[in-house]
Amino acid sequence: MRASRLLGAILLPFAAALPQTAKCTSANAVQRKEWGSMSDTERLHYIDGIKCLMKQPSKYRCGAVPASRSLFDDFAAVHVNLTTSIHISGIFLGWHRQFIWLLEEALHDKCGYPETLGIPYWDWTKYPSLETSPLFDGGPYSLGGNGLYTGDDPYVVGVGQELPHGTGGGCVTTGPFANTTVNFGPFNFNLIFTGLPSNWSLPNPRCLNRDLNDYGIKTYDNQTLIDQMLAVETIKEVQTLMNSKNVGTTDRGIHGGGHYGVGGVMFDFFASPQDPAFFLHHGMLDNVWNQWQSIDPVNRRYQYNGTSTILNTNATPEVSNSTVIDFYVLGPSTTLETVADPLSGPYCYKYV
Repeated sequence: MRASRLLGAILLPFAAALPQTAKCTSANAVQRKEWGSMSDTERLHYIDGIKCLMKQPSKYRCGAVPASRSLFDDFAAVHVNLTTSIHISGIFLGWHRQFIWLLEEALHDKCGYPETLGIPYWDWTKYPSLETSPLFDGGPYSLGGNGLYTGDDPYVVGVGQELPHGTGGGCVTTGPFANTTVNFGPFNFNLIFTGLPSNWSLPNPRCLNRDLNDYGIKTYDNQTLIDQMLAVETIKEVQTLMNSKNVGTTDRGIHGGGHYGVGGVMFDFFASPQDPAFFLHHGMLDNVWNQWQSIDPVNRRYQYNGTSTILNTNATPEVSNSTVIDFYVLGPSTTLETVADPLSGPYCYKYV
């Protein structure tokens, strides 16, 4: 007894000196900034950070997912493998919140990304012309430019419906991510009904391509639609505006509109995280969802609708706080309750 008291007395000063985990507040939260408001140095942190992740080794066991040749590829691999759970479902928003946070954590842990800086986001309403925007103008502080022009043939969606082609379509040849190689896909949207082919994990190396399309952003990601989403009362209404009022038609929804607006790899429903712009688009989606939650946090923070299966089929139960979401090699499984608030649980970030 006496010895234990003596030991406690010796250790007490050291325990008091240990750093304590501060309570997360808006004042000390990591700042996620809009790309256009970031300094050139801050943009380079993200650009160099993504390039760093492209050089980090994959976490998959050797040969398990041959197309995943880096830690950055791992994010695409996990997204591809879980696509029919994490889209048009009750876990879409929560799963992607954790997904982009895991990338943010990887940037901090592996690549020297500033601890006070979060991943950037893309405010779709700020740039009437994508090709001249700071995101895609092809300059050294951009995410690379448009793809080479490949023609005006429209995209066929649904049954005989068409969406206009953008101003590119081919390989990205300007900016920091020019001549980047992607290894997954392309995957046809109809695989959501049939499942992935057995060879989905085999590499198919080709260039990062884009088809910038102002029509897509102006039509599906405008301020009017964002305001409509913030004005609704239920998460079901939020999901409808996010996903589409008529899935499988030319109505892309706020989520699909951003993917269509960038085009190319970003327009691949399964393999879109291979474009570094993916994380800025989903940062904005998370930002808007958090704004909606924060209007009435008591009633909205833990509000859910749907199942863990695409199109909310009854193959899985209705989601709730205890619903588990998986991330495979990227990080441990967690629950929807854990990912509900950017200022609690594992999180401490805010949008500025």
